[in-house]
Amino acid sequence: MVLRRRNAPVLVGVSFLAFVSLGLPSGVLGASWPSMRLSFDRPVADLGTLLALSVGGYFFGGIVLGPLTRRIGIGNVFTLGVIVGTTSLAAYATAPGWPALLAASTGVGLTGGLVDSVVNAYVALHHGSRVMNLLHASFGIGATSGPIIVVTALARGMSWRVGYVILAALEVVLLVAVVSIRRDWPTATPGAGAADRARPGGIVVLLLGMFFMYVGVEGTAGAWSYSLLAEGRGWSQLAAGVWVASYWGGLTGGRLLLGALGDRASTGIVLNLSMVGSIVGALLLWLRLGGLGVVGLPVLGLSLAGIFPTLVTLTPSRVGVGRASAVIGYQIAAASLGGATLPWIAGRFVAASSLESLGPYLLGCTVAMSALHLAVERGAVTAQGRVG
Repeated sequence: MVLRRRNAPVLVGVSFLAFVSLGLPSGVLGASWPSMRLSFDRPVADLGTLLALSVGGYFFGGIVLGPLTRRIGIGNVFTLGVIVGTTSLAAYATAPGWPALLAASTGVGLTGGLVDSVVNAYVALHHGSRVMNLLHASFGIGATSGPIIVVTALARGMSWRVGYVILAALEVVLLVAVVSIRRDWPTATPGAGAADRARPGGIVVLLLGMFFMYVGVEGTAGAWSYSLLAEGRGWSQLAAGVWVASYWGGLTGGRLLLGALGDRASTGIVLNLSMVGSIVGALLLWLRLGGLGVVGLPVLGLSLAGIFPTLVTLTPSRVGVGRASAVIGYQIAAASLGGATLPWIAGRFVAASSLESLGPYLLGCTVAMSALHLAVERGAVTAQGRVG
C-alpha cells in the first residue's frame, strides 16, 4: 500500500512525539539512579544490570517486529508498544522492590524496540535526511528533559518516583495520538518480500557493528555521567543534572542543526567530524584539563548527534531498498545489544576500580567506533557498486 501523502504530516508528527517519549526514560534513569539505588539498597554497579534488562527487551522488540507487523499491522504494533510503555513507566513509579523495577525496565525496553524499529523504517523509506535528523532530535529533546525533570523534583525534596509519574502521564498522551491514527500507516513497505528474506552479510555485518558501538557509547555516557559527577566528583545534584542535560542537549542541538541543513550536509563530512569530536569529548571528560573535563559532555553529545540518523538514512542506498526494512531491523537489534553490553561493562569497571574509570573506558570505545567507521566506509564503496 502506498503512503497517502495527506496523512504524512500527521504520521511524522506522531513519530516525533513517540521519539520524545523514547528519549525521556534514557535521561531520567541516569539522573534517578543515585536516589533509586538507595531506595532499593543496591550497589552503584547494578545500573548496568538494569540497563541490560531494558535493552534485552529492546532487542526482543526488534526481533519480533517483522512477524508481529505482518500479523496485526504497523498501527496495531505501534499501539501495543505504547500500551506496554505506559504500563511499565507506571510500574517504575510504584515498584515496591527490585524485582518489580527489573520487570518495569524490561517493559520500557520492549516498547523502545517496537516503536524505534517501526518509526525508523517508515522514515527511512518514505522521507529524507531532514525528517530523519529531526526525528532523532525529538529523542534528544526527551533525553535532555529527563534529567531536568528528575533533578528539579529532587531539589524540591520530592522522590525520584515523581519523574516516572510525569513520564507515564506523557505516555498516555502519546497513546491517545497513536490510537487515533493506527489505521493510517502504510500496510506494506517497498520490497517487503526481499526484505523478509534478507540476512546479514558483508556490509551489513559492518553496519551492525557500527550500530552496536554507537548506541553503546551514547548509552554509557548518558547513564553513567551523572553518577560520575555527583558521586565520583562530588558535584551537587542540580549541577550534575544540568551538565548531563548538556550532553543530551548537544545531541539534540546537533540533530536540529542537521535537520535544518537537510541534504546540504554531506554525510561523509558529518560522520568523519562525528568520530573526531567523540574522541575529543571522551578525552576531555577523562583528563579534566584545566578543570574543564565536564565540557567533554556537551562536546561528546554534539559529536554523536549525526551518527545514528545518518547511518539509518544511508541504509537503503547501501543495501538496496528491497532489503532496507529488514536491515534496519537488524541494526536496531544490534544497537540494543550495544546499549546493553557497553554500559554493563562500564559497570564492571566501576565496581572493580572507581567511577573515574568511565573516562578512559569511553575514550577506548570512541576510538574503536571510529576504526569501525573507517571499515564501514571502505565496505560501503564495494557494496554500493554491487547494488548499483
